[in-house]
Amino acid sequence: MVLTDTLYLPGTRRLIASWNRHHAPRPIIVLSAEAEALSDPFLRAHGHRRILIDPAPYADIRPYRQRRSQRHARTFFKFEAFGDFGFERNLFLDSDILCLREAPALLESGTLPLRAAVDTGFRKTRAYRGHPHEINSGVLSIGRALQGASTIARLQEIARTHPGRGGYNAGDQGILNKWIHADRIEVDLLPPAYNLIKKNYADTAGLPDCRLLHFAGHKPWLGQQRNDATDPAMAVLEELWHADASEAPPPTRNDL
Repeated sequence: MVLTDTLYLPGTRRLIASWNRHHAPRPIIVLSAEAEALSDPFLRAHGHRRILIDPAPYADIRPYRQRRSQRHARTFFKFEAFGDFGFERNLFLDSDILCLREAPALLESGTLPLRAAVDTGFRKTRAYRGHPHEINSGVLSIGRALQGASTIARLQEIARTHPGRGGYNAGDQGILNKWIHADRIEVDLLPPAYNLIKKNYADTAGLPDCRLLHFAGHKPWLGQQRNDATDPAMAVLEELWHADASEAPPPTRNDL
């Protein structure tokens, strides 16, 4: 399952193609609040279902008041991934993720209702101290016990009554972590390889074992807008994204 819009379409296409390269065919559900995005030919060809999100229930949910806050407002649409689509587990992946290898742990039934990786980039702030395990919402495996309208309504309620003030406390991720803590949701923690979070794309640590690479900083498809000061040339991981990881296999330990 993916959430997309016209800005993230290049990432969504690359994600789906890379996932399909390493896994047997499975139904892909595409969520978007933009009809234009859902009409994309690639998504029409590869999406099992394309669902237009009704933004009305989210209209009164306010993101923190800072520049680009509208972008964070759209992340609340990720709550729709907790809908009941008739599957034992809903697997959700952010559109800025590239699948480098098979990810079997996401597909196992398991006993806990939620599966996710710890956010390795989390830093406490004065306004938000966080919880013992702050998950990153870019990769979620959602069991049937958490699927349905009641979970979506609960997340929307928390977003209205306990909004974030910025940083890690903003957008969908802050709300999901507050929900996990408040409702004592049990989480099966995935290894970092299942959501290898990178903002510095010259940093190859963890890449040899990586299954899902998360481009958490500048998006590789945005071209000259990148501002990575570590290297005047295109950074290593950004090159990997453009190579599509199929024609050029992921580097081995000896290649790094």
